[in-house]
Parts: sequence; structure tokens; C-alpha cells
Amino acid sequence: MKMKKIIAAIAAAAVSVSAMAVTAFAAQDPSGLADGTAYLNLNKADWSEYTAEWTNAEITGDGTYTVGMTSSEAIDFGQFNALEVVNGETKFGNTYVITVDSIKVNGTDLAIGKSYTCSADGAGVTTRVNLYNEWNSPDDTAEAENGNPDNRCADGDVMSKTAQLVTIDQIAGVTSLEVTFTVSGIGGEAAAADTAAESAADTAEPAADAAAEPAADTAATTPAATGNTASAVMLAVMTVAGAAAVASRKRK
Repeated sequence: MKMKKIIAAIAAAAVSVSAMAVTAFAAQDPSGLADGTAYLNLNKADWSEYTAEWTNAEITGDGTYTVGMTSSEAIDFGQFNALEVVNGETKFGNTYVITVDSIKVNGTDLAIGKSYTCSADGAGVTTRVNLYNEWNSPDDTAEAENGNPDNRCADGDVMSKTAQLVTIDQIAGVTSLEVTFTVSGIGGEAAAADTAAESAADTAEPAADAAAEPAADTAATTPAATGNTASAVMLAVMTVAGAAAVASRKRK
């Protein structure tokens, strides 16, 4: 019982200190999400827990993405709600921009304000786009740790944007909420992958022409060798990913 009381006291203190900490107790817990994952940080008006199903999105480059939530109970969201990207400032840098294109509540498109992008924690780690935040407003004088503007938007006019894209009345009685947004300023990883594939194909073709007969003789063993190479690469990637995950948890 004493241990439960200690844990409860720690949780209460965390909620009072940080809006980010509230997420773990009131809404979706992002601690298990990979870096670069966009998710909704939605909190009830009374900061109590609730049950919901979440749709998150892995950002891989410039493009349009959608995140969302559904719940069997009607929820009144309150003072702080945002779209966030896990360690987005660290992974993508603090010059990329997220622009909210649309917000649907209970299947209906809402008329929304214009969004801006910022750092969620002031330390240049997690990216945030306020959906309804009573405590923030755009600030074109705010700077990131490296001197770049912390508040940013696609057209550069930060002060014409808002931290309240919707009204408090519009996020009451919510059973589903969907946010579609566009990412710009990162670049496309797909293009880089295509270039690498083309380069590999160009290199492979002359080699095949120069040694077609020996290749035929060893064809039976080629799949096994290729499979072993792929497994080694996968193992290396998993090892690096594991190390990155540990480092991410340490940062948090």
C-alpha cells in the first residue's frame, strides 16, 4: 500500500509540472513510439484517464499524413491538445514544418485556424503543433537552441497563425477525431532509395555481362549468400535501432 501511495504521489507531481508528462496518465503514452512517429496528445478537461484507439503515422519524408483516435465514450477535451512528433526536432531538425490541413470530429470537417510548428519542450527534442492550447500563442521571437526560429510555418508569417485551431465547444462530446497534415522541409527518403537502387542496377548489369557463364555455374548458391547478407544487414539495423531506442529513453 505504501508503494502505491508513493507512485500516486509521483504521478500527481509529474502532472502538475509538465504537460508532456500528463500524456502518460491522461491520454496516449508516447514512450513506446519510435522516433519520427506523429501522434495525438489529447487530454480531457478534467485530466482524467480514458480509453481510446489511436492511429499514428511514421513520418518518412515530405508528404501528407493522417493521425486519429476513436473512443466508445463521448469525451470533452480541455485546455491542452496537440499533434506531436516523437523526437521530431532531433530526428528531422528544427527547420521542417507541419501544416494542419483538416480536422474531423465525429466524421465532420471543422472550420479551422492556421497552424504553426514549434518545439514541445523548449529543448529542441519533440515537435509540436497546437490544436487547442489555452496556454500558448505564436511567438516569432522564440529561438531554438541553435538560434533558428523555434516557431515556424510554411509561409513564414508566424504571427498570423494560432494555437487554437478549433474552439473548445468543437472538441466536446468527441468519439472520433482525425487530423490530416502536410510535412515539408525534410525531403523525400523514397527519392534517395530510388537513386540507390538505380545505381546498384547500373553496377550489376556490366558485371553480369562480363561473367555470365560463371554466374550460371554458381546460381544455386547465390540465393543462400544473398539471404545471409540480408540477414546480417537486418541484424545490424536492429542493433542500431535498439541503441537509438535506449538513447531516446535516456533523453526522456
